[in-house]
Amino acid sequence: MNRPKGILIDIDGVLLQDGSPIHGSINKLNTLKEHCKIRLLTNTTTQTVSAIHLQLTSHGFLVEEKDIINAPLAAVSALKQLGLHRIHPIVDKRILSDFSEFEQDVHTPEAIIIGDIGDTWDYALLNTLFTQVMEGATIIALHKGKYWKKEGKLQLDIGLFVAGLEYATGKEALVTGKPSGPFFDAALQSLDLPAEEVVMIGDDIENDVEGAQKVGIKGILVQTGKYNQDFVERSNITPHKIIKSFNNFSLF
Repeated sequence: MNRPKGILIDIDGVLLQDGSPIHGSINKLNTLKEHCKIRLLTNTTTQTVSAIHLQLTSHGFLVEEKDIINAPLAAVSALKQLGLHRIHPIVDKRILSDFSEFEQDVHTPEAIIIGDIGDTWDYALLNTLFTQVMEGATIIALHKGKYWKKEGKLQLDIGLFVAGLEYATGKEALVTGKPSGPFFDAALQSLDLPAEEVVMIGDDIENDVEGAQKVGIKGILVQTGKYNQDFVERSNITPHKIIKSFNNFSLF
């Protein structure tokens, strides 16, 4: 593999685990920034870019806000492109400010925005969303992840609810985070580099590796975070490389 000029890096599971730095990740990232362009990609839907930046810099990661690309900002861009103004945001209250320029309408929205709301999902909410989609609302999913890792255990992610609404309504969600092509295209545009000069490093074989590969970016899988060997083997997805951790990545 030729030396890349740009690196896309997942945050949770590569740099951090349960909010704490993974061994060697701080020095590795700071060193890489001296030699190539870096962008941090995250499907986290419970923090604004400013909050993520503060978290990373407090640990010693030398990053700027412009280095971070997240799914909520991609959703805002999608809403503008589609000309949608009234939204029903099913998101963590900490990121509601990201959607402040849109009218919140819980009765007749033009779009429903699906993010992480923890344990507050219930049948009544799902049925409300089902009705709104059947009446014409667009489903915008901040991501469609199957699972994530918390305190050493895999947890269900919002992809379960997104897929359920798609199945029940017969309508496809617009996914704004990984693994959507537009999300990776936005990252390439931010780097101002072609796909063949960039690599993606992540712990998710589908969202990180396959998503990157579909737009021509080489995908590298780390065996940290939510890495699961059995799931990787059953996925039929072949990473360009598998490494023990981000600390084991080398430009050369």
